Amino acid sequence: GRIRWIVVLLVAWMLGVVAALAVPAAPAFAYTAFVTNEKDNTVTVVDGTTLEVLKTIKTARRPRGIVASPDGKEVYVACGDGDIIDVIDTKTLEVVRQLDSGPDPELMAVDPKGGTLYIANEDDSMVTVMDTKSGEVLAEIPVGVEPEGMGVSPDSKYTVATSESTSMAHVIENANE
Repeated sequence: GRIRWIVVLLVAWMLGVVAALAVPAAPAFAYTAFVTNEKDNTVTVVDGTTLEVLKTIKTARRPRGIVASPDGKEVYVACGDGDIIDVIDTKTLEVVRQLDSGPDPELMAVDPKGGTLYIANEDDSMVTVMDTKSGEVLAEIPVGVEPEGMGVSPDSKYTVATSESTSMAHVIENANE
């Protein structure tokens, strides 16, 4: 009785371990890196596996912060001296459109659904909230001096903007539809 059940459980456990070991490892993921070149007004695209430069893309002046859309189809580049967000198509590796960002965009964050871009505008101490599809400015929110760091919560309820000069974090309650 009892010993038989212990043997059955032990064999089942051992089979489970063997089955777990037989599962193939997860595949390695290839990736592409987009690197801003602030003094050259370009973005260099690098194959993450081979480190080969795939392309160098001309941008507006002084590209700085960069963030990818959640679906990976677009990359947004904050071009500080151009007051522009360049939008790069990750398939064609071309700038496909430009969004008016407000003065001196530094860094950005995109909401998890990909519909809203939050832009730290350093010169006017604002966060610009923008619709990613239309480029429409939805709001301009005053924050501390020289906002730089940006982040959106996974549930899109909050955005945090950090201010370089004042060492502060500003929590913004997002308007969710």
